[in-house]
Amino acid sequence: MALDKTESPIALAILDHSPEIGGAESSLLTFLRHLDRRKLDGVVILTGEGAFSERLQKERIAVHIIPVSRQLLRLKRGYGWKSFFSFLTHLVGFQPLFIRLCLFLRRHRFELVMTNTVKAHLYGSLAAFLCGIPVVWRFHDILSTSDFNPWWIRLIALFGNVFPKKILAVSETTRTHLIGSGVRREKVGVVFNGVDEELLTAPGEGKDLRQEFNLGEKARLVGCVGRLIPQKGQRSLVMAIPEILREYPETFFFVVGDAFHGETSYKEELMKAVKNKRIEGHVKFTGFRMDVGEVMRCLDIMVYPSVAPESFGLSILEGMYLGKPVIASRIGGVTEIVEDGVTGILVEPNHPEQIADRILYLFRNKEICDRIGRKAREVAVRRFPLKNYVEAMEAACRELASPGVRR
Repeated sequence: MALDKTESPIALAILDHSPEIGGAESSLLTFLRHLDRRKLDGVVILTGEGAFSERLQKERIAVHIIPVSRQLLRLKRGYGWKSFFSFLTHLVGFQPLFIRLCLFLRRHRFELVMTNTVKAHLYGSLAAFLCGIPVVWRFHDILSTSDFNPWWIRLIALFGNVFPKKILAVSETTRTHLIGSGVRREKVGVVFNGVDEELLTAPGEGKDLRQEFNLGEKARLVGCVGRLIPQKGQRSLVMAIPEILREYPETFFFVVGDAFHGETSYKEELMKAVKNKRIEGHVKFTGFRMDVGEVMRCLDIMVYPSVAPESFGLSILEGMYLGKPVIASRIGGVTEIVEDGVTGILVEPNHPEQIADRILYLFRNKEICDRIGRKAREVAVRRFPLKNYVEAMEAACRELASPGVRR
């Protein structure tokens, strides 16, 4: 006899195509660390082992790996697939993943599938449909032609209208773009991310940045955090550096993050630009860091120079939680988080001269810099509490799950 829903947790399968940790994975980790496991029993299904699977295992969160080739992992979400027909060609490579996923879902009798990334939305929706399991999308992207091939946008909108019972967008901006791309309005809700302050403020095991890189106590530290891809705009920060060094030569710049799946061309481009500007001694490429909270705490100013629309900007919110003055591009969902001149400073995307000007302004005006940081923390804690995020995600899962046979 099937048990009542209140007597055992809902069996939840969560699909994410990336074995590495980006913003989507960080927010998922936060949800899984804090959900009520008496209500939801989640298993994360990944396409390979990496930093994300290691972190989940460290947190004692169940992980199942269904591997795919590195070639498929490297496929870009936008213009990497030149057309719909190119997509169909690559679909053959996903068949082993798809078959094994269907078998796993059936064997464990899941009551809800949650997909967390664009590729997972596609193959996960089909697998859930064939297994008779409802699916919900956690949507972290903006459907913009600056980031996605038009064929992709049409395909995602088609799938969004047919398969998920609900799409949980991370911001109003994300919701607006989904609806504008053809997804039915009633399908799309908004659940803002929250910050796991316990992880963000936990003391690290190593030295702080000044000790680690042998910098003096008077050194000024500026940094950006994010995956090394052109959309994140780290090049704009690099181009701004010489102007800042002319007035404040004891400033050092940290580029925190790395390329995923062997996509190293942009990182090489950044390093070449640093060399051409003759600023190698002032720019530190740290690679991927597990202690990102400790890194952020050491910075005087944080910069998020995105040149493509951001759906939300989790790293921006984390910086605000830590009371850091944030300079960010006026683009996408960033404007839902940052109020210009109050909780941060907004600049136009792809304008290095504006980044340089605003950094110099904050350096020259310490009172204003400190005030913006304090206000940023106050607003981040008040508007984006962790409790609201976790409870909203739990409520959506309970509402959408099928009351099927328990595992």
